[in-house]
Amino acid sequence: MEVKNVLEIYEQKRERVQEFNLTNDLFAGKVFEDVEASQELCSILMQKPGLRLKSVRTQYVIRNLQSHSVQLDFLAEEEIGNMINVEFQMYSEDEPFRRTRYYTSCIDMSILEKGREYYELPDVTVLYITKSDFIGHKRGSYQIHRKAGDKSQSIDVGNGVHERYFNLKYSTKDAKIDELLRYLQDSDPFYQTESFPRIVERVNFYKIQRKGVDIMCEITDRIRREGKIEGKIEGKIEDIMQLLEELGKIPTKIAQQITQETDLNVLAGWLKCAAAVSSISEFEARMSGFTPEAGNESY
Repeated sequence: MEVKNVLEIYEQKRERVQEFNLTNDLFAGKVFEDVEASQELCSILMQKPGLRLKSVRTQYVIRNLQSHSVQLDFLAEEEIGNMINVEFQMYSEDEPFRRTRYYTSCIDMSILEKGREYYELPDVTVLYITKSDFIGHKRGSYQIHRKAGDKSQSIDVGNGVHERYFNLKYSTKDAKIDELLRYLQDSDPFYQTESFPRIVERVNFYKIQRKGVDIMCEITDRIRREGKIEGKIEGKIEDIMQLLEELGKIPTKIAQQITQETDLNVLAGWLKCAAAVSSISEFEARMSGFTPEAGNESY
């Protein structure tokens, strides 16, 4: 009976992960954290059979204290030092080109250390995969070319940024790319191919093999729990800010301290404090002494 229960639990878990495919950020993040799998993806999409990656980071966050932070689906570094950012955007958005612009600027800011020259910036390639053809020319792939001059006389303007856009709706006219893009949607763990065997092997691990299935289920359960906690955090932050806005203009320093806090006990104390004080200066004076250990402090 116990063995049967174990098998039943495994089958239930395996059913849960069958819905995942490689257009899903969570699933793609696990599959492509493997350097060899990422290397297959990038070499096919960039049409560079000899491409070699040194490292890859999935769900990579670049934090900007004074501006909008970003989370890249994955950022890879070639052995020669150039960077590759792969993005899976399966929902429609208004400004994909501006998103790319901002992402590449964040990558540049994160790798160009103070005192280094601009020529030391490595090339950055963005591989942007969407569900629909937002460009609208009924093609499966587009490469951006930057040129200066008119049609009769122009030169390539090379700033080291390369953009390639792919969609799952139309053919790219390249057999390997089309096969790969189809697989991103299907993600069959038993698929047979010579083009990207490592990707299929990783999909099989997380969809079929018990250890991989357990990992995916643990991750999804944790994300659900963290999502609930995050919702509570965002709610308390919003309540605090609303109470303080009634008292006047909130200084940037205080606003940043509140919005960056992740401890629910601290936020609960600040919320009580914000409801009790008569000025923002009073709130600032009283919040500075609050710590998680002082969670029962009376306001």
